[in-house]
Order: sequence, then C-alpha cells, then structure tokens
Amino acid sequence: MINEVTRLAAACPILDYAELQHRANARLGREAVLPDEDVRVSWATVRVHVTPEDLHAAHAQMRLRARARADSEIKQLRVAQAVAYRDQLRTDPTLLLAQLLLESPGTVNEETINIVPIVAEQVAMFAPGAAWVQTARLLEEWYGKLKPDAKQFVIERLCTALTEFEGEAAAQRLKEIHDFPSPSSEPVP
Repeated sequence: MINEVTRLAAACPILDYAELQHRANARLGREAVLPDEDVRVSWATVRVHVTPEDLHAAHAQMRLRARARADSEIKQLRVAQAVAYRDQLRTDPTLLLAQLLLESPGTVNEETINIVPIVAEQVAMFAPGAAWVQTARLLEEWYGKLKPDAKQFVIERLCTALTEFEGEAAAQRLKEIHDFPSPSSEPVP
C-alpha cells in the first residue's frame, strides 16, 4: 500500500496534494490482499499533509517558471517587432521620421531630420541587395554634381547599355524619369 501511494505521489505535483489524497483514497477504498502479509484490507484512508514551507517553495518555483516563460515570450515578440520595423524601414526610411514626430514631436529638430538619411543608409546596408542600394547612392551623389549636358550624356549611355542587354523598357523608363525625349517624340529634320 505504501508503495502504491508513493508511486501516485511521484506522479502528482506538490501543489495538487488534494488530488493525490483523492486518488490514493479511491485506490485504497477497495478491498485488497497484501501478498507479503497474511492480511486482507477492507478499507483504508490516506490523509496527505504538506508543510507550509514546501507549499511556499512550490508556489515560488511555479511563479519563477511562469515569469521566465512570460519574459521569453516578450523577448520573442520584441525581436519579431524589431525585424518587422527594420523591414519597413528598408522599404520606406521616412517611417523613422514619422515615428519620431508621432511619439515625441518636441524632440524633432533640424539635426534629427539630417540624421534620418544616415540611419536609412545604415539600415539599407544590411538589406538584401545592399550593394545595389549603396551603388545607387554613390551614383546619385556623383550624378547630382554633373552639368546638364553631362547628365544627358550619362543617361543616354545607360540607356544604350540597357538596350544592348534587352532592357528597352528600363531604358525608356529611365528617360521618362529624367525627362529626356523618347526617339519617337524627337522632331525629324
């Protein structure tokens, strides 16, 4: 009988001692024969007592486990939010400025506005295809310093290169972006 109650106790948490008592009494409330003894048990009752210290320790351990699980879930949520925010910044860096304006408009000044492109560039460096983002940035800086006739020459050369590699639509789009006339709209002499 003691072995049976010990086996039941091993499967039952200390916080659920009433359930252990119920299970043990359900088992022992039946007639049984003890094989090692010449004894027949008609009825037995078990009372389970847990010391307040053990009960307090078990509650504290359960609280620690619950807190650790909650902390882990919060950390996972923060990582997921950071990844989503990073991905949004990759597509539209102005979200950073919008967020600053919404959360603390008083802190936004000229320095803040000047730092947004730097943050956007840093975020873009880690984006998929970051080499192209950096290349586009370099070309933009270089192209902006050219004279108008040099700009037209560069665009025409890029369009020629695109056309050579089956990029006629991209060449046409590039001309439209930079307001260069398409071949069909140029006057015929």
